[in-house]
Amino acid sequence: MKTNIRFSFLLILLAGTAFGSDLTYSVINTTSGTSSGSIDLSVTGGVAPFTFIWTGPAGFAATTEDIGGLPLGAYTVTVSDKYCGIATITIFVDNDLLSGVDENNKNNIRVFPNPANGLVNLVSEKSLNGASFKIINIAGQVVYEKKESTGSNFFFDVSEKASGIYFIEIKTPGSISRIRFVKN
Repeated sequence: MKTNIRFSFLLILLAGTAFGSDLTYSVINTTSGTSSGSIDLSVTGGVAPFTFIWTGPAGFAATTEDIGGLPLGAYTVTVSDKYCGIATITIFVDNDLLSGVDENNKNNIRVFPNPANGLVNLVSEKSLNGASFKIINIAGQVVYEKKESTGSNFFFDVSEKASGIYFIEIKTPGSISRIRFVKN
């Protein structure tokens, strides 16, 4: 049995032992007029080994976990695990208003406690400047939004939110990341 769940920026297909919520990603947007975007995909569920089948604009195809050298567009990956569990996600690479985004400038972002009941703490290894945050529920609805934030330590009160799986989307100039957490 397959269940379709629509997210604002992604489509996740759940089946078998791999779950769409077990796919997280970080995007480095492309600089206008170039093919400098990249997607760093992580699989945290299912059973290894995994296979990856990517499709994208202009016939783009790849079979690696992470992809780079990407122009603007939508990229879809289907991940299969050892027991044929399938998870599919569509990720958008957008135009970056800045030039020269450093693809190797990875930032370690953590969310705790996870699962949470009241306050969720998001800690960034590097300071985020002009960051926008969205908390998105499993149905793809934005339940909280905060814009133009700066710092490396942020708190979100989820005490009034329903129990379930949520994603915190962090958008900064040149990158978008999503981190999953569970609300008890």
